[in-house]
Amino acid sequence: MKAEEYLSLNQESITEQCKTIAGSGSNAIITVKDNSGDYVHKVSTVEEFTDKLPDNKFFKQMRDGITNAVLNKVIPIVIFEGQKASIISLPDYFKSEK
Repeated sequence: MKAEEYLSLNQESITEQCKTIAGSGSNAIITVKDNSGDYVHKVSTVEEFTDKLPDNKFFKQMRDGITNAVLNKVIPIVIFEGQKASIISLPDYFKSEK
């Protein structure tokens, strides 16, 4: 299963979690982690996530991608697979209500 499939299968519950965060006036971010062939997700606020990132050049691209998604009213999705991290957006599934 790919991360996109996992997101699609869990779309309803993830959407509800995102709505809860949006309802509190914050922007949501979805993280999906590969856990030995299975995926697990977490929905948190953008602020919580970015506060944990070191403020250095290595994470600049990730910060920029998250900022760009929020500006375009799309919920950023960060996928961790092994030692790689990528940011995607699935606007058909997860749009910001703001």
